[in-house]
Amino acid sequence: MTFVDQTSLVLHVLAAAGMVSGAVVQVLAGGRLRHATAPEGIARWARFARSAVPIIVGSAIVSLATGGHMAGGVWTTESVSGFSYPFITLGAAGLVFLAPVGALAGGVRLTRLVADAEKGSEATTLQEQARSGALWGPIYSLLGISTGLIWVMSAKPSWAGTATILAGTFSVGWLVGVLNARRSVR
Repeated sequence: MTFVDQTSLVLHVLAAAGMVSGAVVQVLAGGRLRHATAPEGIARWARFARSAVPIIVGSAIVSLATGGHMAGGVWTTESVSGFSYPFITLGAAGLVFLAPVGALAGGVRLTRLVADAEKGSEATTLQEQARSGALWGPIYSLLGISTGLIWVMSAKPSWAGTATILAGTFSVGWLVGVLNARRSVR
């Protein structure tokens, strides 16, 4: 493995850690957001959850770039394309099609929540939005798919195994987010 290949691998692993870390920041901020009662607190924690988006997006871009390099430069041989491996092809598809769901669907709802809090919406309405499964399902799905991507990168399962892991971790993440959304406030 060349220096460039090794550097790509290190950056690829760090990018996976960055995606997980960004998702964890959003999940932890979500606990505070769901417990906030005043519009100022709701806006503050929603903004904080949104602040992880650049980490997540930057990590996803680095992951795609370094994964693409390794698919072509490390896993491709004269007889086999790197994209013939399920963990590469389905992993890239999961990163492009499933990972953005949390950032897009959850991010839009967080942005709307901040705007509503700043314009003085009723606290009870804001709390209802902050405890919505439609907000937390997508956000938790990012943690799920990020975990799934690490799993398939390390285990390199078959086509069916890779598809099952990615769809499963995405779905479990979503379900946990929905179930966690309305946990009792202490």
